[in-house]
Amino acid sequence: MQKSLLFLFIAAAFAASSVHASGACTNPSPGAVKTAAVVKAASVKSANASDKTAPVIVDPSADLKEASEKFAERYPKTKVNEFSLTPVPGIFEAAVGKEVIYFDKTARFLFSGRLLDMEKGQDLTDRRLKDIRRIDIKKLPLDKAVKEVKGNGSRTLIVFTDVDCPYSRKLAKTLEQVSDVTVYTFLFPLVSIHPEAKAKSDAVWCAADSVKELAKALNGETVKSVANNPICTSPVESTLKLAAELGIGGTPTLINAAGDRTAGALPLEKLEEFINQGNKKTKS
Repeated sequence: MQKSLLFLFIAAAFAASSVHASGACTNPSPGAVKTAAVVKAASVKSANASDKTAPVIVDPSADLKEASEKFAERYPKTKVNEFSLTPVPGIFEAAVGKEVIYFDKTARFLFSGRLLDMEKGQDLTDRRLKDIRRIDIKKLPLDKAVKEVKGNGSRTLIVFTDVDCPYSRKLAKTLEQVSDVTVYTFLFPLVSIHPEAKAKSDAVWCAADSVKELAKALNGETVKSVANNPICTSPVESTLKLAAELGIGGTPTLINAAGDRTAGALPLEKLEEFINQGNKKTKS
């Protein structure tokens, strides 16, 4: 019985954290984030930016201080935003970019994965990732997103979408059933798997009625060529850079009013819950 409960909890934790839980399109990748790749990427970024900002050390304990110093000694070019203790003795956490990795006190051994508190039934990694990946929507260039006001528009939802992604199209169908929300859609073509999506996205933005043209594109209908509006400057290229900065690599990616994010074609009940959670947090 205990074995079955363990299996179900672990499976649920991984499913909840996966962009494929509700279906999403992603650029081809080798699969789960590799710890070495995270460290290497952070090293390159830090070296290029000459970022000397010291990481935050959350707890003043001597163990964490010693472990963080060992990490910095072994990986001097890796930009760590924050070092933290974990509930596991001898295991520490480093927030690197939009990911978390774990390491021992010598920093020789690093690993990524899910840290689960089986007694409390909590996915501690998922909770930390939500904090790290939370977005300040006030800093998003919403003027570069297609804006649609549904009903009174009192709630807020931000979506990064690829018009040729079947999951983005599925989400669009679900959104037809949602009212009283303002939806900001960033056109985010995954050109490596949908080579025509970039031109379609440009055409949507440059249309006389972008909301109407976006709906057509997500319905699989033909959209007008951007050549019909040659003086229009599409923000799609800047959206691609924005997505990279935010660590967004799949569609649809959804962000609520509180800056929490999730991914995939959520069913109606889950979508409503996600939108409402964001609005509640901003009012509390």
